[in-house]
Amino acid sequence: MAKKKPTETPDDLDNGADEGKLDEVLEEGQKPKKKPAAPKFVCDVRPKTRGQWMALVKAKEANHWRKLHVTIQMRDKLMAGKPAQLDAGIAMLKARGLQAAIEAVDIEDPNALAAAAATTVNEGLCEFHRREGRPGLWLPTNNIKAMIKENWSVLGYRNEIRGSRGRLAEGLFVYSVPQAGDDPVERDWLLVGAAPDGVAMVDLTKDAEGKPLPKGKQFTAVSHTTGPSGPVSAIKRHEYVEGTSLTFEIAIARKNVMEGLDDGALADVLVHAAEHGLGACRSQGFGRFQIKDIVELGVDDELPAGVGEGKAA
Repeated sequence: MAKKKPTETPDDLDNGADEGKLDEVLEEGQKPKKKPAAPKFVCDVRPKTRGQWMALVKAKEANHWRKLHVTIQMRDKLMAGKPAQLDAGIAMLKARGLQAAIEAVDIEDPNALAAAAATTVNEGLCEFHRREGRPGLWLPTNNIKAMIKENWSVLGYRNEIRGSRGRLAEGLFVYSVPQAGDDPVERDWLLVGAAPDGVAMVDLTKDAEGKPLPKGKQFTAVSHTTGPSGPVSAIKRHEYVEGTSLTFEIAIARKNVMEGLDDGALADVLVHAAEHGLGACRSQGFGRFQIKDIVELGVDDELPAGVGEGKAA
């Protein structure tokens, strides 16, 4: 019996047939089989006891997140970026060149002069976070998320992968790796060291290796703003730690987020971020790091060797 090529039907289009062609050759007079429809979402709205609600939450928690544990090590200095002095009123007046509105210091009084000098010294200092009752120097984990978002945009994935901007902002989170018994608030902080390794007066005419920057990329060691009464200057000084290692968790929502954030793109962003840097003074080459390890929770111990590694070209 002669065979004929299948024809395109509305059913084929509705069920995702490739350009209207079916995968099988049909006998004459035989009707094409419909592909199974995707399962429909069933809305479950029923009264539940406290135990039923908690069981439902636990069940969702078990599979809601895709989690990656990433370990990086700084190649050189990680520079602090939080201003030590946070007097917003004075900062605003100085930025507008209105220093005359700030209370004058009696330079004849040695105590007043010493206090003013101390304020001036610390005014341009950037430091790491200190936390009450928690010794050491701390970095908020949202700095890591900001690094991922920034480099995602730099590499063009924000426009190339439609909807990825919102997925990154609302569906990807960065935490410290939790320890048993930790208060949940601890997940928002990364310990970078016990104490600063030093305070650097940053020479913005040179890179992190001390080599002069080419013209057009040089910066002055004194930052300037201009107000009604003329330029206002501030010296840049930064606390730093050297060679520190950080481990953090990237949590990605599986539903509607994970499938829109390509694995290759995420790896590409981390590779670029390693050169772009973390922390302050990145344009001078500080904050660069090596990616030491990435572990996807629930995967490394379950997949057989070779599975998930892709095929050789």
